[in-house]
Amino acid sequence: MKPLESNDPESVGEGRYRLVGRLGQGGMGVVYLGRSRSGRAVAVKVVRPELSTDPEFLRRFAREVRAARQVGGFHTAPVVDADPHADPAWLVTAYVPGPTLRAVLDRVGALPEDSLTVLAAGLAEALEAIHRAGVVHRDLKPANIIVAEDGPRVIDFGIARALDGTAALTQTGVQVGTPGYLAPEQLTGGGITPAVDMFALGVVLAQAAGGSPFGDGPSAGWLYRVVHEEPDLSTVPPSLRDALAACLSKDPRQRPTPTAFLRSLTVRHHADGGWLPDEATRLLGGGKAPDGGRGPEPEREREPEPESQPEPQSEPRPAQAVTPVPTSPLPPPLPLTEPRSESLPTVPSAPSVERPDPKRPTRRSAVGAALLVCAVAATAGLLIWRPWEGAPGTGDEPKAGASSQSRSPAAFPTAPLLVREDTAPGWPRSCHGVIAVRAATTDRPRRLLPDGTCDVLPQWAPDRRSFAFTRVSSEGTAVWTANADGSGERRIAGIAGGRVSWSPDGTRLAVLRKKDGVQQLFAVDVADGSSRQLTSGTRRVEDPAWSPDGTRIAVSLEVAPDDWQIHVVDPSAPGSAPRQVTRLPHPALDAVWSPDGRTFAYTAGTYDGSTKGDIRLVGTDGSGDRPLVVTDAHEMDPAWSANGHWLAFVRGPYEKPAVWAVRADGTGERRLTTGSAPEGHPAWR
Repeated sequence: MKPLESNDPESVGEGRYRLVGRLGQGGMGVVYLGRSRSGRAVAVKVVRPELSTDPEFLRRFAREVRAARQVGGFHTAPVVDADPHADPAWLVTAYVPGPTLRAVLDRVGALPEDSLTVLAAGLAEALEAIHRAGVVHRDLKPANIIVAEDGPRVIDFGIARALDGTAALTQTGVQVGTPGYLAPEQLTGGGITPAVDMFALGVVLAQAAGGSPFGDGPSAGWLYRVVHEEPDLSTVPPSLRDALAACLSKDPRQRPTPTAFLRSLTVRHHADGGWLPDEATRLLGGGKAPDGGRGPEPEREREPEPESQPEPQSEPRPAQAVTPVPTSPLPPPLPLTEPRSESLPTVPSAPSVERPDPKRPTRRSAVGAALLVCAVAATAGLLIWRPWEGAPGTGDEPKAGASSQSRSPAAFPTAPLLVREDTAPGWPRSCHGVIAVRAATTDRPRRLLPDGTCDVLPQWAPDRRSFAFTRVSSEGTAVWTANADGSGERRIAGIAGGRVSWSPDGTRLAVLRKKDGVQQLFAVDVADGSSRQLTSGTRRVEDPAWSPDGTRIAVSLEVAPDDWQIHVVDPSAPGSAPRQVTRLPHPALDAVWSPDGRTFAYTAGTYDGSTKGDIRLVGTDGSGDRPLVVTDAHEMDPAWSANGHWLAFVRGPYEKPAVWAVRADGTGERRLTTGSAPEGHPAWR
């Protein structure tokens, strides 16, 4: 939960509900943790201003609120109050403590058969109550299911329908539904009936059993499989397989109703009344609201809890636009081969024991109490969470004269973050990287190129309509580009490996290639793949980064064995000697320009060196070198947000890295990786 912002309301309903903190924001509005006059915790959704002036939206919203208030049952979070005619309109639902099913599955993996049967029955009872009230949920998914001690709770039912056909939403491109859970008729333009919820139920339960019935979405292959192929239910216990297969029928008329589905189940209850495995039960916490009744703590005073914070509750996701699937068969995906081992980066197979920086004490001894407080907040279910996806025009782009410091703590960026996600262990000796995008602070990344063998080091194009990445395959190492949604993959040129960097005008890429056995800097034209060599000499070049004004390219140059320093190259004068910027007592790698061009964030030290990796800042003239993130863990790969207020970075061993973020002033540090899959190579811009 985040503190209230200066422009947030203090209450709604003429003071009936006091707002104490932000739970999240999404396509419809901002969701707050609220307190009734008696002190009861509630979730309060306040509609976005532009929607509150849209008559069509308000009409639909009022209608859907009336229907949703008729939903009862033990397995839903009911609507308890609303005012669709207020300015702005608002909605109050019961607050359900507990993590989301998404967080539980990310933490503990597949559920055992008895837990699955209780989950299936609870969700079916919830859908039975929802459909009985004349409501179609339309966005059932693990992030919209709270895991409570006595069973699951379904939230966010029906209200998303108010977004349909709304002028304000049409302009912003928001659509209803989440790729990965959409029924075939939703993908091919068919009608929306309660049967779409039963299809989503089948997907959710298959995932809870450890499978993925149609693979990971969204992708062209996933779209095709949902519409044309039978689901893979190999991980589903035999006792549930037929029931889930019926839910996933292509013909909505063949899917069971919730009542018929319930009749087909044999529910297995534990003798002690519990329904979850022990590790999942430990995630439930003490059942308190995040603020414990006292209001939110300032964000900078809290320490994140490593590897245990569950994903906040998700609002119905404003999905990416989904193209209807053609009824004619799509061609099968091309076969992929394993990358050649010699194309992969070389690192020590057994890294030495990490040591803290002697210049700064570690935080281990001071964080215990903070972790205990944070654990209660983290395991309490955050009812709804969905930050708006950032893009040019979202407020994340730098403002003229903006400073990286502000009087109040800078809000977390809403822009999507590209990452490398590892689908199997072994990095970096064996690469199984795919490019994924994280559209919310703690959301599970959505894979954009899920079929890649070794795709790494993504970088957004300046307009964010596409991105570049490095691909290692049996044909060698090359730089590729793809559209922002993962479509339109295109090979640009062969490279030696490593990071690439866009020119500010988006026409060229700074890349690394070998010339006469030495790794040098080249500029490659994105349109035709032609290139020009920019450096020469006998010293190795790494980590190119184009300056915001396009007049310089920063690189790390090896001035002596294991001594890398930041240099600047003039791309308009190929072959000229790089100008040395830093002469630091530690290696300076991974340098990236701040958006105002005044500061480098960089990695200090090397993985197998005595300094290890820390994140530091230094002026682009070499002055003012100072620490930003210094711990006894290994950090590397900093990446600035578009407005320069935040940096993402990687923490942890090479084999299991996680993405973290911190403000440029060193406050607000938080872990972004919430699942079990390792993540690295973050890119905000």
